[in-house]
Amino acid sequence: MELTKKPRYTAKPASEALQPQPPIDWVYKNLAGSGSVILFHGEAGSKKTYATCYMLACASVGMKFLQFETKKVKCLIIDEESGNTRLLRRLGEIFRGALIEDPSNIDYISLEQVKLDNTTDVIDLLNFIKVHNYELVLIDALADVMDGDENSKEHVQPVFNNLRKIAEETGAVIMIIHHSNKAGGYRGSSAIKGSVDLMLEVTSSNGSNIIKFTSQKERDIERITFSAKAIWEDDKFYLQPLDIDDEIESLSDAERCVYRLLENGDLFLKEIESKAMDKNFTSSAATMAVNLLNKKGMIIRTNEGGRGKPAKYGINKKDSS
Repeated sequence: MELTKKPRYTAKPASEALQPQPPIDWVYKNLAGSGSVILFHGEAGSKKTYATCYMLACASVGMKFLQFETKKVKCLIIDEESGNTRLLRRLGEIFRGALIEDPSNIDYISLEQVKLDNTTDVIDLLNFIKVHNYELVLIDALADVMDGDENSKEHVQPVFNNLRKIAEETGAVIMIIHHSNKAGGYRGSSAIKGSVDLMLEVTSSNGSNIIKFTSQKERDIERITFSAKAIWEDDKFYLQPLDIDDEIESLSDAERCVYRLLENGDLFLKEIESKAMDKNFTSSAATMAVNLLNKKGMIIRTNEGGRGKPAKYGINKKDSS
């Protein structure tokens, strides 16, 4: 009797694309949807662990995270870096700062030696997430959940393939904390950037309590930059949106120059470029600053668009009030 081998692949009709598709199920509205893989990278001292844990805590109770509305979800922290004592101290500060009296929607495992380049561990973690219905998983940090070399695509790619599998099969948002290199980019193979849905660089200058998040890779959203003020007080930690003075302080030199120019009145783009050049900025730097400020909502176009019509910009009065 001849046995028929089960097909290795499953072909699906592309005509399904013409059927109504479900909208993105946002966990953080207009930032991260269910089943996405997000990587945060920053230097030591950038406050990335505090910031991402606070971000997770907000979603655990459906509380707004900065300007992002959240969906209430059950959360898991996989800690392979801080250790039980330090993690609990930090979480306590965050819960008190966020006024979360019942953090029962958050579980954690600490120093359990989870390895995402180990098939058994990946299967166990996948089943663990399914059994407990976790919808948001924070992993700290990438280097601690793999035995391979993070600079090698051969070693990195299987890790992110496994993260993708977990995200797809559970629908959970997977957030990974990673470290920056000495040049300011993320550490490791270029395969890391190619494998995630969103990459956010987390920066904070020494002595400053302003944290800046800048997207360096995005799939479901447009390029984005947002900032927050980190507050530690009375055994509490929280992030709060910046007021306009804080926003200006957090800007790059070129952005700050353009913003200050527009405080004196609306200007056409060519005028902005010319005046910025008088202050030793290139025209391209000025144009980029205009685009970034416009995306942040700090400045707006003040004349009607149209073919051949030069753009004119001014301060967003609502933003500066």
